Amino acid sequence: MRRALLALIARLHRWAESGHAGKAVLSWNTLQGSVVPGPSEALLLPLGLADPPKAPRLAAWAATGAMLGGLIAYAIGRYAFEPIGEPLLALFGVGPERFARLSSTFQTRGVLLVLVSTFSPLSTKLICIGAGAFALPFPAFAAALVAGRVARFGAVGVLVRVAGDRLLARLERRL
Repeated sequence: MRRALLALIARLHRWAESGHAGKAVLSWNTLQGSVVPGPSEALLLPLGLADPPKAPRLAAWAATGAMLGGLIAYAIGRYAFEPIGEPLLALFGVGPERFARLSSTFQTRGVLLVLVSTFSPLSTKLICIGAGAFALPFPAFAAALVAGRVARFGAVGVLVRVAGDRLLARLERRL
C-alpha cells in the first residue's frame, strides 16, 4: 500500500511537470462546475502537492475552469431548465417544491448566494443553475462568481505553494 501511494505521488509529480496538468485541472473544473458531481479540488490538490511551485498556476487554471463551468450552469438554468436543469437538480435532491421556495431568496439575495456558494459547502453548480432559472442579472452573477472563484482557488494555490513541501514531506514520512 505504501509503495503504491509513493508511486502515485511520483506519477502525479511527473504529470504536474508534463505541461498537461493545467489543461487537466481546467477541464475537470469546467465539468465539475457545470454538470459533473465531485470535489472541485480533485486534481488541483494532488497535482499542486506533487509540485508546490506550480500550485498558483494550477489554481488559476482551476478558477478559470470553475468560472466556465458556472457560466454553463447559469446557461442551463436560463435556457434549458426543463430538459437539463430540473433533472440535474433532482439528481442532487432538489425537488420542485424546494426549488419554488428558493425563488424569493434568489430575488433578494441571489448575488450573495452565488458569492457564498463559491467558498462554502453550498453547491455552486446548483446555485448557478438557480441563478439562471430565476433570471439573476448576468453582470451581477458573473461578478460574484468571478470574485468568489478567484478568492477560493487563489487561497488554495497560495496555501499549497507555501505549505505544500512540508505537507508532502510529512505524508511521505508517514508512508
